[in-house]
Amino acid sequence: MKFRILNILYFSFILFLLGCRYPIAKQDELESDSLFLEITGSPATDCNAEGIKLSKAIQLDQAEVVWDKCIQTNPNEVAVHLNRLRFYFLLDEYELFKQKVSKEAPSRSSVTYTTVLKELEVRLRNEERVILLDALSRVKGWELFAYEELANYYLQTGNFAYAEGYFNQILEVVPFHENALYGMAEIQVQKSNWYSLLDYAKSLEVAAKKNKEFHFYFLKANYELGRYEEALKWAESAPSTEKSQISFLEIWRDTLLVLKDYPRWDHLLPYYRKAVENGYAVPESAFFPTLSKEGKDVRKASRSGRS
Repeated sequence: MKFRILNILYFSFILFLLGCRYPIAKQDELESDSLFLEITGSPATDCNAEGIKLSKAIQLDQAEVVWDKCIQTNPNEVAVHLNRLRFYFLLDEYELFKQKVSKEAPSRSSVTYTTVLKELEVRLRNEERVILLDALSRVKGWELFAYEELANYYLQTGNFAYAEGYFNQILEVVPFHENALYGMAEIQVQKSNWYSLLDYAKSLEVAAKKNKEFHFYFLKANYELGRYEEALKWAESAPSTEKSQISFLEIWRDTLLVLKDYPRWDHLLPYYRKAVENGYAVPESAFFPTLSKEGKDVRKASRSGRS
């Protein structure tokens, strides 16, 4: 009798541990998930189907073994990679997945992993893509690519602290990395850090090889710091592609409004009309203040505290 009681307690303990590792909520998610991908006409068809079946049946240890073996025997099968990632994502086992990718150490030239990343982007599985990029950032050769992709993702989603962290990791390795400098400049605009924006703009003036549209940052920083004559110089020296951007035109216009009582818009009009051709819908009479009451109010607002 004592032996039987000990056995019951032992198995109860094991079940308790398994329950703690994989909460019931995860069982529901696995059973109902519709994003596992089926495969036909491939050597990976059978093991992929088995992995999906075991995952949905919550036979997790067996599923883990099958997914790993299926990857090993079919390393170029994109759907299997996507399904294994989905498996660990649904279980919140991010670190375990990252360790597996790090151990497998895919080459930076891997068409398979490049395709997996693209598929995740197309399928809007952004959180999973972030997990995979984080895993790849630990693999030699992938670091800068992964940092930049993660930085851009967090910049687009408004998480400036994370974006800044990844851009800084790039700049520690490549101090004049063009895209990272542009990213950091954008963050300074969002955070209204005008002196820092000037620093990044100066670095871009030296580093920019492909994209020469850094004049906006000089214009914006100098305008916000009250250096209107300097801002105007940067506005006038910008390339036409930059001058046709509404955000640029708005500050260029506001700079002239601060400097002159009745500025002429001759230099701005061609670029404004180019913006209209590209879909900008604000009427010319509204964008450029005139002698109307509305125009006077705009001039007054622009000049207030800046003259």
